[in-house]
Amino acid sequence: IEMEALGKLMKHSEYSIMLTDRDGVIVSYLGDTGFSATARRSGFREGVMWGEREMGTNGMGTCLIAERPVMIHRTDHFLAQNTQLTCSAAPIFDMRGELLAALDISGASTSPQPHTLALVDMAAQNVENRTLLSACKEFHVVRFHRCPEFVSTPGEGVLAFDDQGLVKGANRAALKLLGYRDHEAVCGQPVERVLDTSFATLMRLTGHSGYPAEPLGSRLPQRRWFASVHTPAGASRPAQASVGAIVRTQGEAGAAEARGSLDCLESADATMHSCVEILRRVVDRDISVLLLGETGTGKGYCARAIHNASSRAEKPFVTVNCAAIPETLIESELFGHKGGAFTGATREGGMGRILQANGGTLFLDEIGDMPIALQTRLLNVIEDREVMPLGGNKVVSVDVRVISATQHHPLDLIARGQFREDLYYRLNGITVRLPPLRQRTDGAELIRKLLHDEAPGTPFELEPALLERLLAHGWPGNLRQLRNVLRTMLALRTSDRLTLADFNEEWLAGNAAQGAPGAAASHLERDGESVLSDAERDALRRVLEMCQWNVSEAAARLHISRRTIYRKIHRHGLLRHAQSLRAGTGESE
Repeated sequence: IEMEALGKLMKHSEYSIMLTDRDGVIVSYLGDTGFSATARRSGFREGVMWGEREMGTNGMGTCLIAERPVMIHRTDHFLAQNTQLTCSAAPIFDMRGELLAALDISGASTSPQPHTLALVDMAAQNVENRTLLSACKEFHVVRFHRCPEFVSTPGEGVLAFDDQGLVKGANRAALKLLGYRDHEAVCGQPVERVLDTSFATLMRLTGHSGYPAEPLGSRLPQRRWFASVHTPAGASRPAQASVGAIVRTQGEAGAAEARGSLDCLESADATMHSCVEILRRVVDRDISVLLLGETGTGKGYCARAIHNASSRAEKPFVTVNCAAIPETLIESELFGHKGGAFTGATREGGMGRILQANGGTLFLDEIGDMPIALQTRLLNVIEDREVMPLGGNKVVSVDVRVISATQHHPLDLIARGQFREDLYYRLNGITVRLPPLRQRTDGAELIRKLLHDEAPGTPFELEPALLERLLAHGWPGNLRQLRNVLRTMLALRTSDRLTLADFNEEWLAGNAAQGAPGAAASHLERDGESVLSDAERDALRRVLEMCQWNVSEAAARLHISRRTIYRKIHRHGLLRHAQSLRAGTGESE
């Protein structure tokens, strides 16, 4: 159905639309007659394998390897026979996050087609939603969004849960809206905990065909959703007794509400206490906040805490990860697009993240990775408080509080020509540098707090020897790494007393150099930038050599985007090294 709809949109545009299975075999093909000869020469037909192993870098194969939307433009293709093509592809996942297929739109365009990439990604999400709804006929399904008009659109969140109230599946939009990184964090969890609402409220919405009279998430006013809930055909509502085990206690609900609060950030550590005090003073001032700190230090949590403590708390909090969104998509993602702005654009257009945050807070995470070409547009939006959607001719007034964050040193980015100085000074109303975990003096308090957050209401006894071992580690991944280790420990525990027997040194494998945090910190202080830069360069080169300079494979191993890999290759001067290798072997990607 979705391919037929795309075919009507792309009619007479000389494009081919293809669906592959998870291995890259084309299982369905739909082509425009004006493009059929080129398509046949390229091998666009059912049964042909388009995996990266067979075809090298290409839209369908690379999309399946990267598991994200990609556009491969002309000479980016590995095979010379495909260098006249521009291919945009998006992955399709099942309700538990397993890769199912890829949807691709390919043509002979001489220029990149970022809007086609956005179109195919939207279509892939539509397929995901249809697949999920079809597979979940025996489950209860909640369809939700912050804006009522987005319910029943490709951007809606969809959660399926069983009679016991446990989540059985979700679409990617649900994970994005709720702030989860993967399906594992949601599946098997009580739907009450995931949506921050009571089971009774969900059941009142059962069979509701429109928007609910009251939004979901009433216990957390800053996270309210508009939703409808559908039950399996012929099924009765679950008995209230069956969900008694997952109804949170008052203390647990209070703990959930405390998440993302400045009170929860309060600490006995002097540096962290000073950060919180500064934030309290500017929480309701019209001042942009720039959060600096290593990865995992809690910049995202801090941004939400600022929002929750402000007068904008009941308005949207919208996060944009500038490093995670492909460069070809970030412009329409941020600024939105007008209906019919490009070939195949939806009639309704797209709102864009800035307009979604209107009245609330826009959190620009990893701002240092924003393409410099877009930094000028962002500066104009912040200065003028107006945004013009892509393809539009009319500006729209916006009122947003901007909070940005980066793990890089902004002045170094400016010196390298990677960041606009005027944008830096506009974002830098006040800078708050969050300390790394190895420099904090409240380690024991943090460990106990994280344990409580992971299992609220459960009393734990922590063996002193285990606490000492945890405090001795340098934690290069900071709070994020510590939380993951504690979460694993809790999942595998055999009692409520946590001991060294519950701890596995392999969880810290690869971080032996951090065993002496004082020495490591001293070394970094003496020559931090050069040490980190050299280490990153060596590590990147080792991975690229291991992958025979296949950028897609290296990006998958490092869990970063191809764009980031290419940027780091240029930054560290590895491009010349790669070219010399290719010249010697006759290979290219």
